[in-house]
Amino acid sequence: MSTQRGEVTPGWEQPTPLGYGHGAKEAQFVAAPLLAAASLGLAGVVAGAKDEMFLFSGPTLLVLVLSTMSLIYSIQLAYHARKFLYSKEDVLDWYGHDLTKRPELFARLRAQQGDDYATWVFYNNKAMALFNVGTVLLGFGVAAALAPGKDSGQKIWRWGAAVIVLGCTFYEIYWQRRLRLGVARQARHTGSHAGQGGT
Repeated sequence: MSTQRGEVTPGWEQPTPLGYGHGAKEAQFVAAPLLAAASLGLAGVVAGAKDEMFLFSGPTLLVLVLSTMSLIYSIQLAYHARKFLYSKEDVLDWYGHDLTKRPELFARLRAQQGDDYATWVFYNNKAMALFNVGTVLLGFGVAAALAPGKDSGQKIWRWGAAVIVLGCTFYEIYWQRRLRLGVARQARHTGSHAGQGGT
């Protein structure tokens, strides 16, 4: 349920931008598991193939495993964080709109929401940082897996694909930084004290 503009009460915390919590949930509970599965699957291919098929089979395997673990840990942290994100409307849904007639309990729940929101920001930022690291490592791992070894065929095509993935990975790093700076600017503009960290 959306909060009406006139009902926004000082002291209730909200993400900046307001849809950040939903966006983070999509990244952490939809994209992260799929990317972790892809990374782990590719690691299995690299581990099961002859070393001569890949330019750097050992480092490639290490990068893919690090990517997988970063993404898995981001899911775990996000799951823990998500329990602490709720709004004024969520509180009123649970306790009833008559809660506003009980000022002491209302104030206590508002303070608790602020504490819980700070907990969400702390763990969610760590989860998003791990998600971002995991996606970048996956890009490097895919590029390394595409780089042909001495026994691999179609070397020109594989080098071309590797260069494309590598370029996209560097652009992903740039894009992550740009989004973080944009969110931080919006948080300063709206007066929010909690800037979230990127996508």
